[in-house]
Amino acid sequence: MATALARDYAVQIDLNWGTEKAGTPDWVFVMGLNKVSPSNDITFQDNGDIHSGGRKSQIATAIGENLELAGLRKGTRSPAYMPDPGQEKLRAHGEEIGDRNTAHIRYWRTDEIDEAKDGYFAVNWVSSADDKEGLYGFTATCTGQGQHKQITKPAASTTKTITVPEDTTGGTFTLTVDGKTTSGITYNATPAAVRTALEKLSTVGTGSAEVTGTAGSYSVTLPSTVTTITASGSGLTPSGTVTIA
Repeated sequence: MATALARDYAVQIDLNWGTEKAGTPDWVFVMGLNKVSPSNDITFQDNGDIHSGGRKSQIATAIGENLELAGLRKGTRSPAYMPDPGQEKLRAHGEEIGDRNTAHIRYWRTDEIDEAKDGYFAVNWVSSADDKEGLYGFTATCTGQGQHKQITKPAASTTKTITVPEDTTGGTFTLTVDGKTTSGITYNATPAAVRTALEKLSTVGTGSAEVTGTAGSYSVTLPSTVTTITASGSGLTPSGTVTIA
């Protein structure tokens, strides 16, 4: 028999939950994970009686759907360090109380196992930096709120690294996704500005791009339906080649 791998999980958190945009999910991956453990916390009650021949009997009366996450604190450095936005959103919930402590999370198996859920969780975040020779880690105990939804697994995504030449002093560049080209993007645009430009394309769509990184160096995640992405740096000063890897 073939054995499934423990690592074949994907976890996303909704950046818009807890903001004025709540209800329109903005999903980003939680990166750097080395543990994803869904669990059920079941309450049992004794339902035995004198007619059971001395045999015990229990019945489940409540269930909690929980998620234990752990990993290493990671981010991008180009040159300034930018923490992973998924981790940061999770940590931010874990530092609040009341409704602000609640995170909207979805997770699924990336193999053929039929497991994919979407739900709301109270977050207990614990940073781990107690070993002077170790790495900075974390655990996030996510306690489920109510019944979670079975969902269709989100489609796989395409991730590319886009880099503007280091000697660029001005101008704009463009990105072309499956034949549709963005308007000019300022050479030192923020990740949010790059994302906005991409999501205006019919081949990408609103809410379908994720862009992280710093000005001039971006990690871009697009839907699995995307087949080709190219870039033009002819509008840069000086003119140069925008690399995609």
